[in-house]
Amino acid sequence: MRTAVDANGKIIARQARITMNTGAYAENSPLVCEKATNRCVGPYSIPNVRIDTYAVYTNTVPASSYRGFGCAQVTMAGESQIDELAAKIGRDPLEFRLANVAKPGEEFFPSMRPFDGTLKQDLEIAAEALGYKAPLQKGRGRSIGCSGSDAGAYPLTSAVIRVHADGSVSILTGSTELGQGSHTVIPQIAAEELGVPFERVRVISSDTAITPYDRSTGASRTTTLMGRAILEASREAIDQMVRMAAELLKAKAEQIEVIRGGVRCGEARLTWSEVISKYYGLPDGEVIGRAYIRKAGDFAKLPVFWETACTGVEVSVDEETGLIKMEKLATVGDVGLAINPALAEGQDIGAATMGMGVGLFEELVYDGPQLVNGSILDYRVPRFSDMPRQVEMHLVENQDGVGPYGAKGGGEASLNTMPANVANALFKAAGVRIRRAPLTPEKVWKALKEEKFKS
Repeated sequence: MRTAVDANGKIIARQARITMNTGAYAENSPLVCEKATNRCVGPYSIPNVRIDTYAVYTNTVPASSYRGFGCAQVTMAGESQIDELAAKIGRDPLEFRLANVAKPGEEFFPSMRPFDGTLKQDLEIAAEALGYKAPLQKGRGRSIGCSGSDAGAYPLTSAVIRVHADGSVSILTGSTELGQGSHTVIPQIAAEELGVPFERVRVISSDTAITPYDRSTGASRTTTLMGRAILEASREAIDQMVRMAAELLKAKAEQIEVIRGGVRCGEARLTWSEVISKYYGLPDGEVIGRAYIRKAGDFAKLPVFWETACTGVEVSVDEETGLIKMEKLATVGDVGLAINPALAEGQDIGAATMGMGVGLFEELVYDGPQLVNGSILDYRVPRFSDMPRQVEMHLVENQDGVGPYGAKGGGEASLNTMPANVANALFKAAGVRIRRAPLTPEKVWKALKEEKFKS
């Protein structure tokens, strides 16, 4: 990767060649290549870009997609280079980023959705949380990084809401609960729109015999796309029940006022349960609301949203052993609106922890074509004891997404910058630059010894 800067410290060009090892089969690597190409630009406004990406067949374990789809790999190079460029032109790395990140509403990627993040705000929050300008102890280094991903996948989503005569609600959705919390967020949206208790909403999902079509569960798309479909399906059901209430109350539809959990017309009030029961003349029946999301209107331009985040770390380095220990971690998720803040924060810390694993521990080791560390005993992942003692999580909620109430997806971007953060913080702590993750104690120790030999 090469990046050019003009005399004013503005990035004017980036050229990169990316080669990805797809193993014995292509699987999802073509898509990972496409995404890595887009994400190689990062969240920066660069007028001249050329990127060539290759997926190469080898006699190794087949590769596939991984949280962030190629972004962590290209961000390792890109964000390391940002720090190096800042040093060459005599700028602070944070100030250099602030001067070059894409601005809200800027079409920084040709023919794609204008940027919908607020990275200047995100970077400043991360810097404050990390204590970026405070003096550093000997053997410690700090780094702040940011990334931008074309997220959301293709906008093809449908949803069905059934409002029952007993006042309960059923949601039929093709979105799958993978532990990300969609079966909490989706009913929250329906409960909010319909004004019914959360406990009265149930989710029926992932059964292709009865649930409507959804393009996929992934790419941080569920809250944005399925959430928007649930919101619109709820509103369609409300429109139907307003017309029912108008007929029951002998009024015009425009005279009916929607209130929480029902309608009002003059002194008359009806709950949704009463509207449906009175309309059918029995304590039974239901109203069905539907919604269809496609590549049109708010979703005409891809990506569905730009997934942006900042992370900051402070590390300590033991120069005798090469061990890097993370002392502080700050995450800033630019999520538009956190419909469930606890889940959104959980996604961010989970992503950052995975990114820490990529940066410090995780590596497939081969003897020729043979994988030699293909077990959890040999393949080192982050442990609870590896977590920093000080963690700060922040959410930026400017309601600038196309999802429900201005929400947009999160949960990937905090992974992407972590390997580069570790490399940049190591350089500040010990003066050695390592360009390939993971930064294991052995690699760091060797780099330190080589640096001492040079001097």
